[in-house]
Amino acid sequence: RDRYKTNYMKNIMKVALLMLLAGSIASCNLDKYPDGDAIPEEQAFTTFKDAGQFRLSLYYFARQCFSSYTVIPVNMQAEGINATLDYGNQMGFQYTWTFADNDGYVEQLWTYCYGGIYQINYFIQKANELIERDNSLEEGNENKMTESEREQLNLYIGEARLFRAMINHQLATFYCKDYNPETAKTDWGIILTDKVDVNARNKRSTLFDTYDFINKDLTAGKEALERYYNELGNPTQYYYLSPLTAQCLEAKILLHTDQYEAAATAAAAIADASILINNADAFADMWKNNTNGTEILFQFYASLNEGRSQYGSMFCEDPYNDGKQVQPLYLPSAWLLNLYASNDIRSQVYFRSDVPILSGTTLYTGVKYIAKYPGNPALNTTATTNELMQNVVVYRSADFVLMAAEAYAQANNLDGANKYLEKLLTARIPGYTYTPYASIDEVFAAIKQERLKEMFMEGNRIADLKRWGDAMDRTGQDPQASSLVVTTGLYLNIPATDYRFVWPIPQSEKTSNPNISDQLNW
Repeated sequence: RDRYKTNYMKNIMKVALLMLLAGSIASCNLDKYPDGDAIPEEQAFTTFKDAGQFRLSLYYFARQCFSSYTVIPVNMQAEGINATLDYGNQMGFQYTWTFADNDGYVEQLWTYCYGGIYQINYFIQKANELIERDNSLEEGNENKMTESEREQLNLYIGEARLFRAMINHQLATFYCKDYNPETAKTDWGIILTDKVDVNARNKRSTLFDTYDFINKDLTAGKEALERYYNELGNPTQYYYLSPLTAQCLEAKILLHTDQYEAAATAAAAIADASILINNADAFADMWKNNTNGTEILFQFYASLNEGRSQYGSMFCEDPYNDGKQVQPLYLPSAWLLNLYASNDIRSQVYFRSDVPILSGTTLYTGVKYIAKYPGNPALNTTATTNELMQNVVVYRSADFVLMAAEAYAQANNLDGANKYLEKLLTARIPGYTYTPYASIDEVFAAIKQERLKEMFMEGNRIADLKRWGDAMDRTGQDPQASSLVVTTGLYLNIPATDYRFVWPIPQSEKTSNPNISDQLNW
């Protein structure tokens, strides 16, 4: 039983191009994507209308790089979960840290990301060619773009640059070491490319060059978005990239490259503009229905036809679809549950025990399961079946509140660290009275714990541990019920120096690209 479909996407670059050249991306809605017959490349991108149609494919391919197929597996490496007797080794190689370079999830993220980058490079090339052709047309020519169309095309190019920065950062987060300014010019980065060449076999860059490339794209994308939405006064469109999206990525990159004072300023600006939810019902509604509210800063479009992502099937699938039980493959550990105060709204929303746990043919009551991704009813193809589908959420405000606290702590600013930790805790725990921590060590330890509790199952934990130089330690993290879980991986302790904190370059890339034979992670 494989609840997550593994797609190796062989020859994804060429397949992606064929999809891009398909003749029916012509809707202005994000729920319309390629179908129909392919058209020749030289005819595929000749007008502004073509650019608007192709823009949608960028969202389609970028979304895959942040979906459940890429976010959930890395969570399995972390603390706070126990594999059940029914888990069937689903994501078991991640859970037990025995994954290798031929692992399907290791392969999948790589191919999704580079497939998306190829699409972006193609779009940027064709968009610039379109601008050059338009510059050669005389005023009054019926084929010349209007001023409004030129502004929109520049926006689309800016979106493409920002998406490329986001995707390259995703690759660096998984497949590279933590950024160290002292060794960044010798540590391996990712394979960088801004060209359209499916036959290219590029070497890896250094980590310094990787982030330099990312920052150039980020700057270009941010400037284009700010000009379109701020200077030109166009309203931000829901489900599309915005200046705020660029600010979110900027804050992350600053923190991940140890620029703590700048990261604190950037993250604090986002945090200060955010109103955190302090009500359990509203918090539950955000996770169930993906309502934007005040906390979701950027999420991708989803509909019944496309864009849905199945986050919850590992944790709360109902095999009989009658609402009388769930059969999780992973359960939250007793240790994790005990970290939350009894009135913490996160504990009430992230975990539930409203129905029994089914294990084999036996029902167990009083056991909590992970309910953070309960399924959005609007994304069910039939009203009577919970398919556990959600929108793909990339950035939400609580992450940046905690990032501000962490960056201030790393910058040795105790007041700033306390301020933003207080902002989170007083929102999540009704009636909570915050007592400021008296030292950087104490507040930083508290921030680390709150990141685990707040961002649980959102794909951040291994990156956090790697950034802090901390071990992944399940020692003493007892399960809720030992009769429901397997002993394999139960009390795993992975030191911070373990090579597996950095994912291996996939076997398929190693086989097809001999130029990286001396640039492998392990």
